[in-house]
Amino acid sequence: MRRSNLLWVVLFLVCMGVGFLHGYLPQGISRDYVLRPTKVRVLITDESLFPKSIQEELENDLRIKFEVTVTRDWNSIQAKVIASPAQDILLLPSYWANTLKQQNLLHISAENSLSQRIAPDFLAPVISNRSLYFYPLYWMKTGFKTASNGTFEEFLKDKKATTLFLLNDEDLLLSHFQIWQDKGLLTLVQQKKILTLPLDRLVTNEQREGASELPLNESNSNLTIQDDLSALLVWGAAIPEASDKKELSIEILTALTANSIQEQSLMKTPFNSTLQELTTPSLPPQRRATHIRELKLKGTILINTKNLEATKKLRDDFNLIL
Repeated sequence: MRRSNLLWVVLFLVCMGVGFLHGYLPQGISRDYVLRPTKVRVLITDESLFPKSIQEELENDLRIKFEVTVTRDWNSIQAKVIASPAQDILLLPSYWANTLKQQNLLHISAENSLSQRIAPDFLAPVISNRSLYFYPLYWMKTGFKTASNGTFEEFLKDKKATTLFLLNDEDLLLSHFQIWQDKGLLTLVQQKKILTLPLDRLVTNEQREGASELPLNESNSNLTIQDDLSALLVWGAAIPEASDKKELSIEILTALTANSIQEQSLMKTPFNSTLQELTTPSLPPQRRATHIRELKLKGTILINTKNLEATKKLRDDFNLIL
């Protein structure tokens, strides 16, 4: 009899302990100790778009586990978007998303709380016309900085300045080379040593001889940004139509765009924000969504869709091998 009573006491204490933990833990004991975190597949074209510190914070807050793929290979991206299981979130340039949308590979959603965080400057002006397959999150206007602080054409004519550092984006590179060809500058450009770098390496504080393509911001306020040299680039998020986690993906992107996360991470990246409520005093005016209204955009290079032949054209027409 005593043994039976003891077992009842032990069972009572176990039940009390389980009940306490289930109520105490933010997401319940079943979520924390029984179920594994949900795997979310994310594909990014540039590492700067999704820093590891942000990944870890979102994983802890949302009880998920990211599987992140970094690639700029278009064929690989297409394959992963339609594969089973498909990618759940894409972070990529706007013109890449536009091309995927033309191929009916992206999920189109109605106006939601996520899109309402984005400044109207980056969305279709009429809400009823908005096809929300792409959520603009970051933007920049580019220009060129020369070691001598001269103009780009002065750099081209300076035989002592030998190296031209360009953003490793085949569509932007093709636009540059076609413009330089039309302006009669191609021969001078091709006399330089041309190095293409990913965004995170291009924007380091490393002192470089020659000329570098950089974002216009508080760190680079004296760039040469004449019309035919400067580009407006936008990056953001899209959800593949084949994803089976569309609602969770929206939840993750909503968490990613929270002011608390963006305020601590944005200045560690080269990007400006598209979020209309991100106006903390610690954020330089150049990094805010509203700054785009103060810039001259007429004549700026704008890329609408991805040129699937860009890499081949650069190689065949301009002898630039990426």
